[in-house]
Amino acid sequence: MKRTLYLNCFAGISGDMMLGLLLDLLDETDPGSRLAGLALDGWRVTAERGLRSGLSGVDVKVLSDEGHVHRGLSDVLDIIGRSDLSPAVADRAARAFRMLAQAEGAVHGLSPEAIHFHEVGAVDALVDIVGALTLMEALSPDAIVASSVNVGGGTVRCAHGELPVPAPATLKLLEGVPVHSRGEAMERTTPTGAVLLRLFVDRYGPMPDGVIVRSGYGLGDRDSDLPNLLQGVILDVSSSVPSAPSPLSRGEEPSSHHGHSHAAHHHHGHEEGQGHEPHGPSFHHHGDGAVGPESVPTDPHRQP
Repeated sequence: MKRTLYLNCFAGISGDMMLGLLLDLLDETDPGSRLAGLALDGWRVTAERGLRSGLSGVDVKVLSDEGHVHRGLSDVLDIIGRSDLSPAVADRAARAFRMLAQAEGAVHGLSPEAIHFHEVGAVDALVDIVGALTLMEALSPDAIVASSVNVGGGTVRCAHGELPVPAPATLKLLEGVPVHSRGEAMERTTPTGAVLLRLFVDRYGPMPDGVIVRSGYGLGDRDSDLPNLLQGVILDVSSSVPSAPSPLSRGEEPSSHHGHSHAAHHHHGHEEGQGHEPHGPSFHHHGDGAVGPESVPTDPHRQP
């Protein structure tokens, strides 16, 4: 079976949304167990099922006891180096923070080494990035395809005052990526969400042809006019896979997992209000043959 993960970023993407989606796809409930090797104290992460616009998904919250600590790039790289992570995860996590620092430095006229991760929230970003890398390593798709990315609009307040949305660092990270702006004015794609796209996505375009294996949803921080969630679909794109009738056409009940629920449900209403989040060998996705000829070419900035 050749599996492709399709990311539908119709409502944007953040680190928390990606974490929630991957937990949902892997049917895991304890993200902390995969992050036990992170050499960082004073934090915890929760994952609960919730609803956005009546759709059920996983709502992830990263909680820190540290307060608003500023960490430089060297501090973050030191934490990653001391953590008990696979070589692939450690390498990609370090690359992610270098990209974040380069993007922040470029828009503020500073060197990457001079950047302090105050807006991105070093603890939140570390947990989101390392967690997403660890979970993606477990999921191990052969290719990852993403839709055009909803970046939102309006303005957002941060350490530098009020900035336009998308935030300048997010724009820098999304160079070469197809984007659009739709729905309520808010920050729909954060720097951390943007850097995860840079790390993961092989190409951008429509959902590829294939047989749906599983779907999942990672929830944003609050409800909005669009369902505030990241949709992911795993497809078997093997050329030998035959067409299959749907369960409904066979008179069977569809799987209850990830079904649309309209029951009342308490939710904790994008990541950190989506306003001030940041921003080793290889995984088994290469993007070859994943989408049709009408798709956008491979992201030239994707980090292997």
